[in-house]
Amino acid sequence: MASTTTHLQHVITSDKTTLKLNAAASLPAVPIPARKGGLLSSLPPSLVPYAELLRLHQPAGVYASLVPTLIGLFLAAASPTLTRSSTSRVSPLSLLTLSVTHTVGNTLLRGAACAYNDAIDAPYDRLVARCKSRPVARGAVTSLQAHIFALFVFGLWIVTLFTLPSPETVATPAALLVATMAIYPFCKRITHFPQLVLGVSLAFAQAVGYGSLGVSFSNMDLPTQIGLGCLYVSYVVHTMIYDTVYAHQDLEDDLKAGILSMAVLCHGRTKIVLSGLAAVEVGLLAATGWTLGFEGWSYWIGAVGGTAMALGTMVRLVRLDEPRDCRMWFARLLWWMGACVVGGLAGECWLRV
Repeated sequence: MASTTTHLQHVITSDKTTLKLNAAASLPAVPIPARKGGLLSSLPPSLVPYAELLRLHQPAGVYASLVPTLIGLFLAAASPTLTRSSTSRVSPLSLLTLSVTHTVGNTLLRGAACAYNDAIDAPYDRLVARCKSRPVARGAVTSLQAHIFALFVFGLWIVTLFTLPSPETVATPAALLVATMAIYPFCKRITHFPQLVLGVSLAFAQAVGYGSLGVSFSNMDLPTQIGLGCLYVSYVVHTMIYDTVYAHQDLEDDLKAGILSMAVLCHGRTKIVLSGLAAVEVGLLAATGWTLGFEGWSYWIGAVGGTAMALGTMVRLVRLDEPRDCRMWFARLLWWMGACVVGGLAGECWLRV
């Protein structure tokens, strides 16, 4: 965790000038623009910055963190290789209950991660047009307050884990998820691949999902571990795809501020890179289905075919030089891929006898 007492940081910009960032300086609070609708408009002004830290007004991020968890959950319910026998089934009520629990938990975890990220990234956020009005960057809350708030919300997430049927099989992947998430905010300072680190982190949520049904990766045979590994890497690659598209919103500001990302690295050839990553993702989803024994049409048409169609459509149509279009396709990728894979697995659950 970055120290809030650090006074100066230096960033080398693309034109070789040096910017001095005062990470600890307090800024005058920026008035919050009047909002005509949405959740934030119904809250007392003193609570608005904390709701913004949680990103309650941006539900797409909750969905992004929830999807890998639901993939793991429905995978365990659908695959005969991950359950005690080919005839065992998880009841629809149990799946619904666990889905609700994970939704609450992921909302808390994502909120804690955003608050932590805002506290760490405030000096950089002040240089990016889209981010400079965030609560810590504009001075509505201090970095210390954001850290304390993040720790409190993180504690609430821990409580939700203990309500799961098998918290013991969730503990290790949950710890790995949090550890890698803590590293992520620093990566844009040292590597062009923060999207890879984010994917490595979020994909651990798959193991939280199937772990909540008592499935432990370490207890699986080698072929099943290979299948789960393919699924894990497929979500790492998927995160790299959608977050690279998302990062193109801030490309010009990132180039000026010296912020690193795959969008900066691949600038001018991003669609070629995205096409290659899309092919890898679809191939890994197919390898997962083959290794874990999915023989029904639902997984192959929904998860594999649907994901291929969604990715292909995005690569063909997205206009990477238009921030609004990048954000639109970022959201579409989240919703479409999640619906395809989780829907395909849910169909496999229904088809099992």
